[in-house]
Amino acid sequence: MAVELSKRILVHFSADERLNDIVGSAYYVAPEVLHRAYSTEADVWSVGVIAYILLCGSRPFWARTESGIFRAVVKAEPTYEEPPWPTLSSEAKDFVKLLLNKDPRKRMTAAQAMCECPTANEQE
Repeated sequence: MAVELSKRILVHFSADERLNDIVGSAYYVAPEVLHRAYSTEADVWSVGVIAYILLCGSRPFWARTESGIFRAVVKAEPTYEEPPWPTLSSEAKDFVKLLLNKDPRKRMTAAQAMCECPTANEQE
């Protein structure tokens, strides 16, 4: 798969390919990226970070420095006890938790996320 912007190929990757460069914004980087062995599962982690932020208005991992953020991503767990988490549906919490699983082998895949998203099957 290739991602193209302005007629220039920016990224070319295969789903089976393991990457080893540390890239991306500190707040959205997956633990396996920091260990320099990752694939497309790292993108699902980033979606989990975005979902976390959209649901509660704060980042799942925070520190004053980039290295502190990296440490938190690898060692800390996001909190689901602070407001508004107690008022959110268990489906929404479980969805985010599956996206933010530190083990990429246990993390929800992009295809699973499309099927399991709490709002994906809702009809107006």
